[in-house]
Amino acid sequence: MWFTLIIIPFLKYPANPPTVGEEETVMLRSVLYLSFIAISGIGAVSFYKISKKFKDRKKLIALMGYGIFIFVVFVVMPENPDEVTAPMSLVSEFRLMSILGISSFWISVGIILGLLWHRYEDQKESATYS
Repeated sequence: MWFTLIIIPFLKYPANPPTVGEEETVMLRSVLYLSFIAISGIGAVSFYKISKKFKDRKKLIALMGYGIFIFVVFVVMPENPDEVTAPMSLVSEFRLMSILGISSFWISVGIILGLLWHRYEDQKESATYS
């Protein structure tokens, strides 16, 4: 899900520093980015459900289907409406820190929730044996 909800949308609509872009297009840029996240996530879940119906190596067909789907969405979705006029070194650094920050957040959430889930399961099992 990290790849489908973070990386793929980031490739189409990478983060820009706060002063890059027009004030009038902030809402449009936000809607485009969130729409791409939703489309990518729903597409991944849908193709996963389809893959459950296939057996053995045919599951690869669902993965290829998602790849083709997301490529088409990538091409069809409009480009970022604002031109980047800030120095590219600043923009590149900001984008790198943005993707690292988002990734570290979701990795830590996954680890914490995973540990809590295992603790919950252990308590549930011990309650069953009591």
